Amino acid sequence: MIYRGTSGRERRDRALHALERVGLKGWETHAPGELSGGQQQRVAIARAIVTGPAILLADEPTGNLDTARSVEIMELLTSLNSGQGITIIMITHEPDMAAHARRIVHFRDGLVASDELASP
Repeated sequence: MIYRGTSGRERRDRALHALERVGLKGWETHAPGELSGGQQQRVAIARAIVTGPAILLADEPTGNLDTARSVEIMELLTSLNSGQGITIIMITHEPDMAAHARRIVHFRDGLVASDELASP
């Protein structure tokens, strides 16, 4: 945002709004070491959405989280997709996390092995 010429006040306002969107309002002054793994992951998502992207790339967003925190992150990504219209492209090795997606593309040896739409 600095390179776009966004003012300091607007950058701060956008950052606070992004933190609120990911459920971390009031946590803006905490250091990373004071946050749980799930909170740190939500901060990463807030940083990714602060500029209002049309597409969010998420590489193993639940890879280092316990099941409860993983579900929270998946619910957040789902709400960003359905509520704000952000397209989420997620890479995961966890079938239960992939099950949250509307469309699942499996790759094997660098090639598309299957491409399926989720049942409504």
